[in-house]
Amino acid sequence: GGARGALALYENFPHEDLTFIVNTGDDFQHLGLEIWPDWDTVVYHLGQVQEVSRGWGRRDEGVRAMEELSRLGAPDWFHLGDRDVALHLFRTYQRNEGVGKASLCQAICRRFTITARVLPASEESLQTGLLTEEFGELSFQDYFVKKQCRAKVCEVLHKNASQVKLTEGVYEAIADCEVLLMAPSNPFLSLQPMLEIPLLWEALEKCRGRKLAVSPLIGGRAVKGPLDSLIETLSPLSGQAAVAQFWEGRVDTLLLPKDEIADIEDSSLEAKPCHTWLKTPDDRQLFARDFKEALL
Repeated sequence: GGARGALALYENFPHEDLTFIVNTGDDFQHLGLEIWPDWDTVVYHLGQVQEVSRGWGRRDEGVRAMEELSRLGAPDWFHLGDRDVALHLFRTYQRNEGVGKASLCQAICRRFTITARVLPASEESLQTGLLTEEFGELSFQDYFVKKQCRAKVCEVLHKNASQVKLTEGVYEAIADCEVLLMAPSNPFLSLQPMLEIPLLWEALEKCRGRKLAVSPLIGGRAVKGPLDSLIETLSPLSGQAAVAQFWEGRVDTLLLPKDEIADIEDSSLEAKPCHTWLKTPDDRQLFARDFKEALL
């Protein structure tokens, strides 16, 4: 949802007005490479090279590197396309040379002809862990990819959020923006990790612009991913009411399908109707229209 939400804004608003702040809570080192799954997915979407059917990875991607790694006995549970590997190699090389994230991201975005800013939230990777009933503590990628989310999550752990530094430009982008929109991503896994960073929270409180969030639920259910099961175990409420409770005190307005507005009538949030299905260009145009109307 987050990458498609970013694409909807990118297709319908002036690029120079846009800054995308991307979760670093699932970044990790794998086979010696620095991998940023969420950031890569946003860049692939904005650069129009994403694999549409999966929602992650690149279109028409080769798998020779992955096949050879598997043949050599390397861990093969995390899929790497051939051009993914090239990006990860370049990024790891640049980081080892001391290049800062903001400069590196700008350089990569230029190669994808992206003219908006796409910034990882933090210079260091956020260490997100999941305390599960079946397997104890799992790293994010162990839970999400290796275990395919097949575990009951008791708690989401944010191990180093208080120690990480914001990527250059992130604080100012949030504190000084006129409109702050929280994407229709999993709030527990993709948004809460960033909100745990003290300086990011400070910037959010300093912001005097409009603050809105887009619900990731349609018909009271997640479009994909483990959000439904996480709501069951981590929230006392269900459906849109649980999403609204998560955002209370953080944003002022929740965008959600028109026929579900009554589901958050007990919330302190302002509710605005919005087309939140984002699969096609027409869908994204409808979303942009409703988003603009919500700002009036």
